[in-house]
Amino acid sequence: MYAALHLPRFPLQAVLRPAPDLWEQPVALVDPRARGTPVVLEATQPALESGVERGQTATQALARCAGVRIRHRDPSSETAATDVLLQCAYGFSPHLESTAPGLCTMDLRGLSRLQPPEPATLQAWAGELRAVLLAQGLRPRIGVGATPNLARHAALFGEEVHVVTDATGFVASLPVSALEPSSDTARILAGWGLRTVGDLLALDPAELADRLGLEAIGLLAAASTRTTRPLNTVRPPEVWTESWDFEDPVETLEPLLFLLNRFTGSLCARLALGARAAEAMDLSLRLESGARLDRRLAIPEPTRDPAVLQRLLATHLETVRSESAVVGLRLTLETTVPAQRQFGLFETTLKDPRQFQETLGRIAALLGPDRVGTPVKLPRHGVDAFRLAPPEFEGIPPLAQPRPALQAPGLRRLRPAPAATVEAVEGRPVSIRCPIAQGRLVVTLGPWRASGRWWESGAWHREEWDATTLRGQVLRLVRQPEGWTVDALLD
Repeated sequence: MYAALHLPRFPLQAVLRPAPDLWEQPVALVDPRARGTPVVLEATQPALESGVERGQTATQALARCAGVRIRHRDPSSETAATDVLLQCAYGFSPHLESTAPGLCTMDLRGLSRLQPPEPATLQAWAGELRAVLLAQGLRPRIGVGATPNLARHAALFGEEVHVVTDATGFVASLPVSALEPSSDTARILAGWGLRTVGDLLALDPAELADRLGLEAIGLLAAASTRTTRPLNTVRPPEVWTESWDFEDPVETLEPLLFLLNRFTGSLCARLALGARAAEAMDLSLRLESGARLDRRLAIPEPTRDPAVLQRLLATHLETVRSESAVVGLRLTLETTVPAQRQFGLFETTLKDPRQFQETLGRIAALLGPDRVGTPVKLPRHGVDAFRLAPPEFEGIPPLAQPRPALQAPGLRRLRPAPAATVEAVEGRPVSIRCPIAQGRLVVTLGPWRASGRWWESGAWHREEWDATTLRGQVLRLVRQPEGWTVDALLD
């Protein structure tokens, strides 16, 4: 048995796939790359009912229907739609053929679910496949038959899901155009009064060949219910991308999030069919000024949960500030095989590493990305000689059991360090006036002096004192060439 998946009005379906709501509105498709004046190639049903016809120019279409939307044919969208079609079909059968644009043929041999191949079983299987494609924004017609040609005829001229049970009667009821004769031959057959394939098969094959030549053999082969052929099988590409060009520039966050939510749901459904999981996302925003904002978002743990991806994207977009409006959007997933881990009896991991990453993203959105992370010491001396790196939990050795120790005082650094007015006697501070503390200092310890990078213009030196006020506050005072500051509090 074979199945054929057909996407009627394929160029229009490819353009409207990310926005299926436009099928309920008048939309006409033109090809601006065609020679001469672009004409309407396809149109939605509301546009056809309003008087728009194929072959009209865009101006004529607007004259017939003032509210019609003119969309341009997009080869990249057609390639993406073909990828979606093959990826979804691959989840139901590994034997695929990309027969033509918008047409895929499947060999159903070896599928245990379809054994025995009863009509009810085939109908239910094809219905599930159609539901998956509908969720991806495609509107397929599915035909199932004993041969590839029979399945193709059922997809092109049958019902939305058509399982051929009476092959001879079905083929005989098809119009002669289903055999795709040449224009000259079609005129001859029409002149003979032939309307259906059954009328053609009623003629003597030898006399038909005498009058039509070799083309008659091709027509009879296309009408055969027994002739089969091997499929030129392909594998679906490992491309997981969704994109959209806005008709009007977008300046707010809500339209972007609405479209990205639809993208992530579609992509994760395809990942589930291909047994893959997303490990990173590449988000690209095309601005009205011509610039692009590209960002790679790492995913803490491979997943195909759309809610996780949506939260990561929303957290990132809250921090984006652009110089102009957004006119294009593109989302690409980098995938891997879902990780399977087995921990020891007493080993564990983060309960939800994705939620932890989202929390870090929200903190970074509030404080800035340069203020969140794990401190890593830099190869130089200095109080602030460190940088913040993204936290990494993979491959970290388990912590040793700490030994009991005396409670050490905590040092709470102040950033930025407030300036202070300090009175000193023989270099030792005796009183202070600042927003944190005021009055006499009863205990002072120090000084501790440090300097560095004396060989460069950015040389530094500082003098530190620990001092206690009358109220019991313990301060870390720092004297530099710029003056005194309160660097930290000792708790």
